[in-house]
Amino acid sequence: MPPARATAPAPATARSGHSGPDGLGFLPVRALCTGFAADTFTPLDVLEEVLGRARGVARDLGAISFLDEGGAVEQARASTLRWRQGHQLGPFDGVPVTVKDSLAVRGLPSVRGSLLRRDAPPEDTDEPAEARLREAGAVIVAKTTMPEFAWSAVSDSPVWGVVRNAWDPTRTAGGSSGGAAVATALGVGTVGLGSDGAGSVRIPASFNGVVGLKATFGRIPATPSGAFARLAHVGPLARTVEDAALALDVLARTDPRDPDSLEAPRFSYVQVVDRAEAFAHPLRIGFSPDLGSGIVDEGVAEAVRRSVEALIDRGVQVTAVTLELPEVGAEMVDLWSGVLAAELADLDAGEEVHLDPGLRAAVVHGRALSAAEFLRASTRAREGVALALAAFHADHDVLVTPTLPVTAFEAGRQVPEGWRGAGGPGRTWMSWTPLTWPFNLTGQPAVSVPVGVDGDGLPVGLQVIARRGHDEEALAVAALLERAVVARGV
Repeated sequence: MPPARATAPAPATARSGHSGPDGLGFLPVRALCTGFAADTFTPLDVLEEVLGRARGVARDLGAISFLDEGGAVEQARASTLRWRQGHQLGPFDGVPVTVKDSLAVRGLPSVRGSLLRRDAPPEDTDEPAEARLREAGAVIVAKTTMPEFAWSAVSDSPVWGVVRNAWDPTRTAGGSSGGAAVATALGVGTVGLGSDGAGSVRIPASFNGVVGLKATFGRIPATPSGAFARLAHVGPLARTVEDAALALDVLARTDPRDPDSLEAPRFSYVQVVDRAEAFAHPLRIGFSPDLGSGIVDEGVAEAVRRSVEALIDRGVQVTAVTLELPEVGAEMVDLWSGVLAAELADLDAGEEVHLDPGLRAAVVHGRALSAAEFLRASTRAREGVALALAAFHADHDVLVTPTLPVTAFEAGRQVPEGWRGAGGPGRTWMSWTPLTWPFNLTGQPAVSVPVGVDGDGLPVGLQVIARRGHDEEALAVAALLERAVVARGV
């Protein structure tokens, strides 16, 4: 397998029998626009190739839940006409995108991985983020798979089955935006729109060798999502940091449907990425190899160490830090279970038997919690993590850590075989994601960037976390890291 390259899409592994990253569908946003403007190729040309991958490799791996060929062709045809007439809507006009099945897309159902929603009617409106993409002229190709009601960090579900990794189909795609990550890695959409309630964009991004962005809470508006509303962030997956920044420029708009949505910034995130050196060099960056968890695999640690050295070689100030977050894994399990129980409170016993067994167990656990127990767990988890990170940010602007302590493990499992995670979440997916979910509790921006592979040739991600509201700092460091890794051949 070829090494992961931060500025190129992650290839499908040779073990999957599928081709690598070439063709129009793998071009970044700016290259697509250049081709459209010169009439070298059209949005219809790009879509034809993308649809071929969507029907083939992406469906083979379980990444696609609904493929909207007719709608996508209609949108691409309209975009082609706009480009030829010089009336394009902006840098996303004609760019193919996918959308996670939990997010509403007008005219398509939202099954959310559940047998209970197999006959869900088409949505009559767009999610705020989806509406911004449509206004920008993006071509919505497909909805992507997810675990039932986004409960898990792998994307297997009773409806769509096991979702497999873009690099090795014997491995998991991760989740809960696993379908979006696989589709993006395989060139089915330049950007995949996902959501992240405990790492659900960053986890599959790391496993599939793509970029995953969780912006500051409220930066990208979302339709209030019930009990998940205070944890979940909508965010893009892309093959480069630049494309993630371009997506954020489109998505970062206030929306009256989301009371937590923030005003649009008065600058362009892609311009920050263009001048990443100027933004990143003054920053005080701290590197924690494991956030005190002590459970990072050797192959991950080595790839991360090399990438941090490459960043330092670019003249960035990075210092090793001892940062131990409080042990609130058990509280996070209670918080997550309570949220799921509230989200599915209206189910009757006859419906509940159709739930994924792991989801059903979480709902039962959440239902057994008293209101006082749930609030105590929520408060202790949020405040404990927030206080530890406030102390860190008193002396540092940005934190870098591995995105995950492991690379993609066997498909069909919730936890790696023989996993050594302990404590409250020891037998759940939260035990192997302790580096992602703390930043949902604090609402901070976090970007996962592919930085190489482990000894099995599987992608490793490095996570860049900035202070709440400082998304530009996370993106600047992520972009400089991406360049450093490529320049050094990590």
